[in-house]
Amino acid sequence: MSKETIVTLITGAEKGLGREYAEQLGKKGQHIFIGAYDMEAGKKTQADLSAEGIAVDLVHCDITDQSTIDSTMAAIEKKFGYLNILFNNAGISGGAPKKPSETSLAFLRKVFDTNFLGTTAMIQAALPLLKKAPFGKILNVSSEMGSLTAAMNPDSLFYHLNSFGYSASKSAVNWITVSFAKELEGTSITVNSVDPGMTATDLVNKKSFEEHGAQSVSDGARRGIEMASDPKNDANGTFTQEGGKVAW
Repeated sequence: MSKETIVTLITGAEKGLGREYAEQLGKKGQHIFIGAYDMEAGKKTQADLSAEGIAVDLVHCDITDQSTIDSTMAAIEKKFGYLNILFNNAGISGGAPKKPSETSLAFLRKVFDTNFLGTTAMIQAALPLLKKAPFGKILNVSSEMGSLTAAMNPDSLFYHLNSFGYSASKSAVNWITVSFAKELEGTSITVNSVDPGMTATDLVNKKSFEEHGAQSVSDGARRGIEMASDPKNDANGTFTQEGGKVAW
């Protein structure tokens, strides 16, 4: 089979930023696999994107459920035999920020099970298919809220925002990026973290974020779209947003 088609799997693509990534990359000619947790929303998104002429498949992919991850990879392998881009967009905020002393271990386990362990599981499962493609990209959606530098800078917005569980999980996502980037250095596969910036999505209190100047999903998706559609694929082990590098 020819490997000219760029095959892209986006987790959490049934809504929000994931849907925007799917739509914009689909319009660029990539074949999109919507990795959906909510299959009803996924079916609607698939229908909407198909109506726009986008080549799109829907797969059930709960990143906390290994069986759905495995079935997702099996579906991609059956149809194409390879994967070019794994866009790890799925994640949870876990709700309103709490002080570390008031954050339950059950809450932390839930956030890390999704944001850290789920992202790791996706990469481990996707690597065999990524290695079969002419090139591979792993893009991990992170956040400046996971930046240790920003958290300790009194001039930063994030110095005053103590979201213990979410921020710690995004720091861990960045460690995923660094670790896999180092392991895959010198291969055809790159691994990078992308920060959408302050974006109004259903992951957060959308109305409140909009009132405080949060950008739209189309604006928040720009850096991720740029990375996913860059034909050079020469960036590896980076953490960036539209404005440039983000400090680890």
